[in-house]
Amino acid sequence: MPSLILLPELLQSVGALSQPTESAAQASCIDINHCRTICNIIWSCLATIAACTWVAVHWNVPDPRSGMICVNLDRIAITICALLVPEYIIGWAVRQWLTAQQIAQTNEKLAKEARDCYRRLWTVTHGFFVIMGGFYFLDPKSTPRPLSREQVEERVENSSFELPKKSDVDDKSKADMFSKVVASLQTLWFVMQSLARPIQQLPLTKLEIATLAYTSINMVMYGFWWSKPLNVGRPVQVRHQQMSPSQPRRSQTMDTFQTAMTHQMDEYGDADVFSTSPSFSQETLVMVDHSSPSINDADSMTSWSKKIKGGSPTRMQLYIMKLACLLKTIMGAQDNEVDLLKLSKVPNFYAGVPIDVHIIWADFIALIFAMVFGAVHCAAWSLMFPSQAEKLMWRAASMALVGIPAIYILVVTLYMFEKQRLVKYLLLLSLITIPFYLLARLILIVLAFTTLRSLPFTALETVYWTTFIPHL
Repeated sequence: MPSLILLPELLQSVGALSQPTESAAQASCIDINHCRTICNIIWSCLATIAACTWVAVHWNVPDPRSGMICVNLDRIAITICALLVPEYIIGWAVRQWLTAQQIAQTNEKLAKEARDCYRRLWTVTHGFFVIMGGFYFLDPKSTPRPLSREQVEERVENSSFELPKKSDVDDKSKADMFSKVVASLQTLWFVMQSLARPIQQLPLTKLEIATLAYTSINMVMYGFWWSKPLNVGRPVQVRHQQMSPSQPRRSQTMDTFQTAMTHQMDEYGDADVFSTSPSFSQETLVMVDHSSPSINDADSMTSWSKKIKGGSPTRMQLYIMKLACLLKTIMGAQDNEVDLLKLSKVPNFYAGVPIDVHIIWADFIALIFAMVFGAVHCAAWSLMFPSQAEKLMWRAASMALVGIPAIYILVVTLYMFEKQRLVKYLLLLSLITIPFYLLARLILIVLAFTTLRSLPFTALETVYWTTFIPHL
């Protein structure tokens, strides 16, 4: 793999960062007040990425019984996802934003119909708080669990839900003004510097271009989560009372995709090349079904079992089942299989079971910004690289970040126009491109550092007014 081949070179280049090149030394002799070191570049870029990501990502409420280690491990995992696939986090943010608005509108209407004289206005912040698991049942006889949106709606309808003030919900948020100001100033400083350098004919490094891409996409992410409380450590407790059983809300979008996958099984199920292996027993099927979050309800079990001959799935059938599971996760419809009655916290990337239209729009918006993310990397198309191979790898990886999301946009567009047959085959093609997309992202990260070993002396010059602006 090209990225693995470049890893030793990355280590060598990082080790040599403290040793200035001859051209850099000459530049420092001309005017030391208008020069920067490679360490300055790395620190500025990493500080900007860290500030943007830390402020932009809004986690759900953790399990009240979890320790700080488990909570921080979850947050680190989500942060890594935000660095590797920020477009997926944008899709999550858009789904939560759309669902939060719907929850606020629905509950406000129910509260008016219930004629609650002491009701408070439902806001988007309250909608976010419901989605992120902000309300928990208080029952000494059982483990705490979050309220679903259906349970909240039922309580609002019978006037048994005491809505907290928006100011009280905001008070639980850890998004203090100081952290927002520091992150905003650091981001503004970096963007202004990046725009000013080309004006003065000073080149940007590849690491700065990659940082600019992260900055742009994190600002969009933060915008959709603007009304969502940040880093809420403890939920609001609600007294438990007997409620009528409510049917979990389900989105129909991924059910349609799963039907397409089932039809695909019909086409390959009788092929001799995918004959049943002795190792694929009924126990294997049960294990796959229970371990997969998309194939664990009774209806899905019945649907898949009808396609299996002799009680054992073929290799292709197991492969299609796993693809259906992966597809739900990628498209953001994994909430269908979440049963909050059995969980002590809402899962990561939970969006409150958005309706199918919201899922489609969220995917479309996320894919658009994924292409923007790749297009920013294309800004280094004509810049100098240490070698021709690295230039070609950067160009190919940048084009992959633009082209692969375009395939998914085509899939979403065809689905909206009900071109099911084309959607079915393009879905299989798009799933194959996922490893290449992740590889392209890894290549760009590695090249952003390895190309620092050979920079023109103009890349080490600063914009003249930047040395007088305080920054991190």
